[in-house]
Amino acid sequence: MMRPHTKQVFAAAALAVAASTTALAAPVAYRNVSIDGVNIAYREAGSPDKPTLLLLHGVPSSSRMYDGLMRKLGDRYHLIAPDYPGFGHSDAPAQTASSTASSTCRK
Repeated sequence: MMRPHTKQVFAAAALAVAASTTALAAPVAYRNVSIDGVNIAYREAGSPDKPTLLLLHGVPSSSRMYDGLMRKLGDRYHLIAPDYPGFGHSDAPAQTASSTASSTCRK
């Protein structure tokens, strides 16, 4: 007889295997938008009439980390994953005198 905890572990493992073998269904679109003169790249999947989820990545990663997840969830959600300025395919903003460390220290 299996203990209840063991059944949960087997169920979780079966779910993980099923998710990993499911065909990747939703297409991911690669788009760009200009914000304050900086080109920001983002990935988008799913229909805008579905609930929207904003997928933010950590540093030093990019939105690429969400490609598989977006393909799997794109039939149920509207997903947007931006690249931060200077990461992935987004442009890095131009450095101005007011944004440098030396000018900040002088103030």
